[in-house]
Amino acid sequence: MVSVNRVLIAGNLARDPQMKETSNGRSLATFPVAINKRWRTSSGEMKKETAFFRIIVWNGTAELCNRYLKKGRSVLVEGRLETRSYQNSEGKTQYITQIVGDQITFLSRPDNESHHNDEDPSII
Repeated sequence: MVSVNRVLIAGNLARDPQMKETSNGRSLATFPVAINKRWRTSSGEMKKETAFFRIIVWNGTAELCNRYLKKGRSVLVEGRLETRSYQNSEGKTQYITQIVGDQITFLSRPDNESHHNDEDPSII
């Protein structure tokens, strides 16, 4: 049986990336991406729904996202879904599903920020 775990989303950062370092020295950044869905009901009323997806990126990608991404910027995220569990403060098991991004494309450039010719952070 064939298995595929691949996700592709495009949206806007709902907040600035949060950078952390693991106990073994690996860098990671997390940030939510908001995706808007708009439609018209049968009565003609416009509706809007926003879904938020938690993104996690590692090492060099994490450092670049932390450096160049800010709330409101548009990104394209390619990666895989991952569900993990942890114990909350009450001892109950909690589950979280996130997208582990392995390729991030910056769809909007940072404002008032110059880039060197040899440094193109638009695809990491």
